[in-house]
Amino acid sequence: MSDPRAVRRALEVLTERSGGSLQRQLQSLSGQASGRQARRLAAWTSGALRRRRTLGVVLNGVAKRALKGRPPQVVALLELFGYALLFHAEPLEELLASLHELGESKKVSAHVERVLTRLDAAIAERRDEPGEGDDLLPLGRERSIRFKKPVLGVSQRGPAGELGILYSLPDDLAGAWVAAFGEEQARELARAANDPAPLFLRANTLRTTPAELSAALREAKVDVLPTEVETALRLGPGGGSFRHTDPWRAGHFVVQDLTAQRVAPLLAPQPGERVLDLCAAPGGKTCHLAELARDQADVLATDLKAGRLRRVEQNAERLGLRSIRTQRLDGKRAAEELAEAGPFDAILVDAPCSNTGVVRRRPEARWRYDSRSQRRLTTEQSRLLEAVVPLLAPGGRLVYSLCSIEPDEGHERVEELLAAHPELERVHEELWLPGPERGDGGFAALLRLRG
Repeated sequence: MSDPRAVRRALEVLTERSGGSLQRQLQSLSGQASGRQARRLAAWTSGALRRRRTLGVVLNGVAKRALKGRPPQVVALLELFGYALLFHAEPLEELLASLHELGESKKVSAHVERVLTRLDAAIAERRDEPGEGDDLLPLGRERSIRFKKPVLGVSQRGPAGELGILYSLPDDLAGAWVAAFGEEQARELARAANDPAPLFLRANTLRTTPAELSAALREAKVDVLPTEVETALRLGPGGGSFRHTDPWRAGHFVVQDLTAQRVAPLLAPQPGERVLDLCAAPGGKTCHLAELARDQADVLATDLKAGRLRRVEQNAERLGLRSIRTQRLDGKRAAEELAEAGPFDAILVDAPCSNTGVVRRRPEARWRYDSRSQRRLTTEQSRLLEAVVPLLAPGGRLVYSLCSIEPDEGHERVEELLAAHPELERVHEELWLPGPERGDGGFAALLRLRG
């Protein structure tokens, strides 16, 4: 059974979701429960948020009016405990005991107990094999549940609706993937959206080598594995608390996804160059740029919010980097505000985006995707790119990167920019798709100003 205070905090996270970092909200559970309980509740909470659409379909399929017309607190209770029952095979008796410890009203407790009991009774079998269908719910890549009746009803829907229900995605997002990548690849992306997110580290090569870092972390009982990127390590199945190690305290590495680690080398900053990172916070790519230039470039990191720039400064300080300076700036006004600071030899625009390449890592991101928000985002991305073109020195390089995999945010924005600026040429463009052992999804293009 879970501590009632921690469960209530989990319910607050599910019902509030009014902004802020989900990760920080989940970390707040540690103040309400023991380490093991807090980790379990954090997994339930993020999982319930990730699988919210699927849970709604299943819960309403096993019990009439399970969620419809219910207060947010009741919906959150059913999502949290329903997720634990389905995806973590938590015993019904333990979940009901936790429910009654919360002290909810008799009416609420009776409704939640009725729905959870029917949900448990609706399960025909748990299978150690994949499955998709009207009565088959995929729990991951290798497990599924077969229900006694077709509660999912996906056969009556098109590809987007099917993927949306089975893998808990908005129809707009699933439909965009089908349109852009085809049904087979869209199905793989939908599966990847619910994969556990691997954790990657990047060696600070100004202070250590990847081999030395790997040895030091293993000595500290942190399980790390090599990757195809020379400076990157992946946290292995043995895990370990790397934030309490000497290499972390000494600034020998940062946490950075494998795909994110591929961006700064595209720009390839050199000692003595003037470098601009337009949307810099929290600073992982900024610090990578400084490291690649041997901490001998002039790196200007800008962001809209001063508080976010403080995170850039803290990261640079821990890594021992002295070549980074920060400036609060609305990136869309970069041409006017930085006219005297330029021209720049190298510019990185790691633009705000829909985050569709990182939905496995940010479970709330999928629910922000819709056609209206896409139009707003792509307009902002175009304005950011237009703002930095006048700041490029002759022969200067521009990298445009995203943690989105949507063509309208990536390739189409580059095409638009090149059409408007024939003085720019495309040197390289790449799209990365997520996978179980790979980095997150993302996009990057390297452009050069002719001359």
